[in-house]
Parts: sequence; C-alpha cells; structure tokens
Amino acid sequence: MRARLHPQRAAGRHQRPVAHFSVIVSLLLALVFVGRFPTAVPASVPQPSLLVSRISLPGLATSAAAASLPGEIGSAPLPLTVTAPASVQDQVVGAQNGTAATVAALADRQRSAAVAADVVTAARTERLPIFFEYKVQPGDTVSSIAARYHISSDYIVWNNNDISDRDLLSIGSTLQIPSVEGIIHSVRFGETVSEIAQRYGAEARDIIEFTANGLREDPNRLRSDALILVPGGKKLPPPAPTLRPDAAPAATVGDADAWFWPARGPITSYWGPSHPLGIDLGAAWGSPVTSARGGTVSFAGGHPCCSYGLHVIVNHGGGYETLYAHLSSINVVPGQRVNRGDLVGAVGQTGRSSGPHLHFELLRNGIPQNPLGFLP
Repeated sequence: MRARLHPQRAAGRHQRPVAHFSVIVSLLLALVFVGRFPTAVPASVPQPSLLVSRISLPGLATSAAAASLPGEIGSAPLPLTVTAPASVQDQVVGAQNGTAATVAALADRQRSAAVAADVVTAARTERLPIFFEYKVQPGDTVSSIAARYHISSDYIVWNNNDISDRDLLSIGSTLQIPSVEGIIHSVRFGETVSEIAQRYGAEARDIIEFTANGLREDPNRLRSDALILVPGGKKLPPPAPTLRPDAAPAATVGDADAWFWPARGPITSYWGPSHPLGIDLGAAWGSPVTSARGGTVSFAGGHPCCSYGLHVIVNHGGGYETLYAHLSSINVVPGQRVNRGDLVGAVGQTGRSSGPHLHFELLRNGIPQNPLGFLP
C-alpha cells in the first residue's frame, strides 16, 4: 500500500509549481494588456447635483409634488438685494409738520432772546446816569471820545462849554459825556419840563421817562437846583460876536439897572471865536463874586467835576441872564432876589478849569452876548 501511495504523492508535488507559475504568467499578461490599451477618462467632471427626490428639506411637506420643485439645486451665487421701505404721503406730511414745529420752536427762542435782550437793555437804561466823567488822555480828540461813547461829537462840544478846538484838548481835564445823545441842562427857577423841551427841540416825554432825571413819578418834582438830561436835545451854535446889541441897556454910573463888574481882576480870556460864550476874569481863589445886576437867582448848583462846575444863574428880566461859573462855593439859593453887587459865591476852579478864575456869561433870550458891550 505504501509503495502505491508514494508515486501519487510524488506526482502531486510536481503539479503544484506548475499551477503557481501559470497564475503568475496570467497576471503579467493582464498588466501588459492594460498598459498597452489604457481606459479613457472624461476630461471634465460634471458638477455634483442633488435630486430633489433623494433629499428632505426642512419645512417641506412630504406630500408636495416633485414636479412643482426644480429638479436640481445648483450652486450659482445669489445676488443680495436691499429694499427700502416705501414712503407714504402721510410720512412726508409728518416730516413737513416736524420741520414746521422746529422752525416755530426756533422762532420762539429768538423771540425769547429778543425779549431778554430788551429786558437787559431796559435794565441798563435804568442804571444810566445823567453823564459820565472822562479824563482826557494824550492823543484824545472830541471825535475819538465820541466814538468811544457811541454819540455824536456835537454832544460833547455842547455839554462842555470851554471846548474851542475839537482836536486840541487839555490833557488831564475832565469832560462830561452825556449817557445818551442829549443836553445836560441846569434847571432854572420856575422852569417846566415843557419849556425845557421846547428850548432844545426835544420831547417832554423823553425828559420825564429818562430814569436818572427822577421825574417818572411826578414831573412837578423838577428841582431848580438840579442837572437833568434832555434826550435828543440840540444846541444852536453861538452867533457871530457883536460889540453892543441894539437892545442893550446903557451902562451909566448910578443907574440902578446898570451892569456891574462881577469880580475884580484882569480879563484872561476875551469873548470871541476861540471863547464864544463869555469872558474869564483872573482872581484869587475865594475872592467874592457879586451879581452884575439886580434880579432873581434862577439856578444855584452844578457838579464840581466838569464843565461849569459849581455855578449860579441870575435872571434879570427882559430876556437877560448872567452866569457865574467855576465857583468854590455858592451863597444864594434858587428863587432868591438879589441886587446889583450882592454876593452870589466865591471864585474857585471847579469844573473844567486850569486855575482859579471866574467865567462870566451874559445872555439875551438864551443867546450869549459879549459882556464887554454891557459892562462899564
């Protein structure tokens, strides 16, 4: 039995290597065939697509028909569109109404500001004095000072009797500057507001309403020794000098109505274009000043700072007045009757004065005259 089986085993052993070799050869032949005849690959790969029938979208009813939806969902970009809300007519009208309300509010603010400004202006007006005192500085002129106080230069000249040259002022001297355009007036005895207003071509109401005059409550409180401001008043320039008016009374010794020298001393300034209101008499400080003629004291007062300073005015009747300025003291009161030669004050240098002297004026119907045409 063993002798018969061994030949079979030997034959099986010889067949196995042959089978293995056949498999290897077959594989080599297959590789050679594939390399010689390659499989064609398409040049482009188609875009992937999803079939609607193969996916489930959130919120899509399962009963929706496939025909109502597109067959594919592509990857093409979607434009972004922003749509502004529609503007209706009511909104436009509302915007217009809002604009009108804003304009009205601004107008109200402007009116309120204007009222406030008026109140401030009124308050400032309430505090205005009759005049300001100004000390002349180097380089000052009447025009430059007037511009600083926002008034016409005429009002500085009219309210400062000693100014003869608008461009030449005495440095250090004091000027009185009206707080508003107007005339600073020395109230005469028995004078009324209406008479003062008529004298300067002004309105009586403006005199009464100016707070510093103290006449709002009662215009009859006008004091004959007071200085008041006549808003809007004007002064006429003095006329050309004349030696003796036709209506001048004769100056004869012993005549009770004759004129008399008010003080003893030399004439330091004559009446003329450079000194058109009166004359100046040089005298020592405190020397007596007497009335040049009999009459009634119509004013006794003033302000020592500037212009005439302390001064006296005597009404002699017939339209004649005399004025005694720059006094150091006053010895009479308004309404007092004086005779020729009676003491009215003392020489001084109050007001706009460079030294002790008497400034003397003689007026007829309010117009300055040359005193030398009347004095003996």
